[in-house]
Amino acid sequence: MIVMEKRPELDVRSGYEAELRVERTDIAFQDLDGDRVRIEVTVHNAGGVRSRPTSMRLESAPLGAFVPWQPLTTLSVPSLEPGESRKLSTVVARPHPAPLGNFGRVPPRKLLTAVNSPDQSPRRTGAALSLILNLLRGGQTNRSAPGRTATQMPSLAPDLSEMLGRGQPHWAGNINVFIGSSPVERHMARALRVYPGRTNLAMFMVGGPGRPDAYAFELAELSTDWKAALHDVTNDRTLLVGPSGPPIHEMEWVESAGGLVVMLATRPPDGCRTGNVEVHVTRRSCGTTAVVEFNMDPNAQGTGCYFV
Repeated sequence: MIVMEKRPELDVRSGYEAELRVERTDIAFQDLDGDRVRIEVTVHNAGGVRSRPTSMRLESAPLGAFVPWQPLTTLSVPSLEPGESRKLSTVVARPHPAPLGNFGRVPPRKLLTAVNSPDQSPRRTGAALSLILNLLRGGQTNRSAPGRTATQMPSLAPDLSEMLGRGQPHWAGNINVFIGSSPVERHMARALRVYPGRTNLAMFMVGGPGRPDAYAFELAELSTDWKAALHDVTNDRTLLVGPSGPPIHEMEWVESAGGLVVMLATRPPDGCRTGNVEVHVTRRSCGTTAVVEFNMDPNAQGTGCYFV
């Protein structure tokens, strides 16, 4: 991402300008404890003049691609000399929503219908569903972790695994960074425990309500001897992937009337070590591609993937 900071008086005489740049891999986040996550963003000045102080806006979303964002916080970017880089960090709260149900028993279509329904109330759906409902409508959701208030610490979007009763030590989700009007995003689940020799399931979301579109998928960076496939479970009875479930063919358009629930099914070999999988998701309406990253480790802590 490049943001051009124009200086008229310099443009006239030299044609130089500051270029503040943030790449996808310049965004990192890690859990400090069960309630807090540190976000780090490295900003580079790739231009020929010193940049002026500016602000950088952060947003968060559940793990996925082209899902609605919620405001998170704003960081101050100091002046940077040409070629200089600066790492900025902030600590935010990690919410702990009550589970909507057991991973293997939640119907995806029922979940999407409940999220999209305008007449659902917190009393009927519970605190967790109210949280995601407001999020996917594009509203602000500054619910902090227990014992904290929104004024003390900004709060991340909920972790989908935790909403389905499989809480993880590491928050998985999306961070969006704005400098000026151009965003750069990172969508990542890190240190997710997998079970060698078994089919492991990890879920992510694509699109949002009221946004009919089509999406194409491609798997990349798959570790040697690991097998993986993607399944559209949006209209299935549960989130589980059955043996007869047809996988999504790479670069085949999958139509969506308002959001997809996609399952990554991966089978690591016996004796495997850490593996990485990238899911490249392209939206037909704009031709933009988003990358959803999974870092998987058989020795990671936590319940990890749901396995069958």
